[in-house]
Amino acid sequence: MDQPESGGPGISTRAIHGAGHRNDARAGIPVSPPIVQSSTFSFDAPEEMIDVFEGRRDGYVYSRYDNPTIHHVEQKLASLEKGDFALLFSSGLAAIHAVLWGTLKSGDRLLAAQDLYGGTVDLMARILPRLGVNFESADLVDDAALDAALERSPAVVYFETPTNPLVRLIDGPRTVARARAAGARVVIDNTFATPVLQNPIDWGADIIIHSATKYLGGHSDVVLGVAVGHAKDRDWMEKCRRSFGGSPDPFAAWLLNRGLATLAVRIQAQCTTAGILARGLIRRSGVRDVYYPGLEGDPAHEIASRQMRGFGGMLAIDLDGGREGALEFMRRLRLFRLATSLGGVESLVSHPVTSSHRMLSAKERGILGIGEGLVRLSIGLEDAEDLIEDINRALPVKRTPCS
Repeated sequence: MDQPESGGPGISTRAIHGAGHRNDARAGIPVSPPIVQSSTFSFDAPEEMIDVFEGRRDGYVYSRYDNPTIHHVEQKLASLEKGDFALLFSSGLAAIHAVLWGTLKSGDRLLAAQDLYGGTVDLMARILPRLGVNFESADLVDDAALDAALERSPAVVYFETPTNPLVRLIDGPRTVARARAAGARVVIDNTFATPVLQNPIDWGADIIIHSATKYLGGHSDVVLGVAVGHAKDRDWMEKCRRSFGGSPDPFAAWLLNRGLATLAVRIQAQCTTAGILARGLIRRSGVRDVYYPGLEGDPAHEIASRQMRGFGGMLAIDLDGGREGALEFMRRLRLFRLATSLGGVESLVSHPVTSSHRMLSAKERGILGIGEGLVRLSIGLEDAEDLIEDINRALPVKRTPCS
């Protein structure tokens, strides 16, 4: 999972080691980069400031534009995702907003996968159309649906893989190739997989987005987003961030940098535990279905096996009893915390119908396969045996144990 590529350092090494930082001319470089919590930066002479403003000299002017702490973390993220650059944003949705605003204009068509985070769908389906953008969603897992949608010449194709919350897999290389052949730019949300498990830049994607709040930060203590791309997109993306005001806070960037240091080992442990739980749950009465690409019988298994370097730490289960069955299950859990978000060191449980996808109508959720009894599990770093015991306690009694 953490193998060097092309003779270069592996992903854990890149996640830990950034450029050295010096506070002054004295010997010694801080192992942990300093938090530069300054909103503005001064100059020794007007000419120096003018050169920086006009781009003739590198420098920092104002932290809404750029900041040393933020820049350090951005360089690390670009390396992890194999991009030419990365930009941090104040949230994942701020990154999505800036990217879509910068790549779309009035009259353009945006094609998105049906399976997306509810907040992303809300932006695409209810806000962008007010600005003249034509929005269409399609089941991009299906070849015929993808080809039919591409015939309508979208300017941008946007998808997540694995998807939220059913952990479905879109064939990344195939979808990117077809979209690019149709003249579309491709934006991929890589939050669920992280650069540990896949690098969509390798497939030919234009821009990669993360909610860095999730696995990249990994400790449920920071809200950030990131967009990674090719050099040709840097100028307009920086201008969008600057103009929309979605710049991150230096302390949040510092927390993200600390989380990145353990990203690979966290993901590896979460993948292992998620697989153990998923295999146990498919034998459990009261569980109608288990969605996890690591299961050989899962529809996503074949694609995940060839395009990912592991199966992830997210799974979903469909429980008997509909909404009340799901809510009662969550009431009985003790270790799994009832909370939105995902990807942290603590295991979380959520009910998509009443949380992440509550903005969608019942009909929209039905099309996606998000039922009233669906529960999403984000697996943390607790011992697998303790999580199994917690699930067995929460599910109806007199059943075959989870394992």
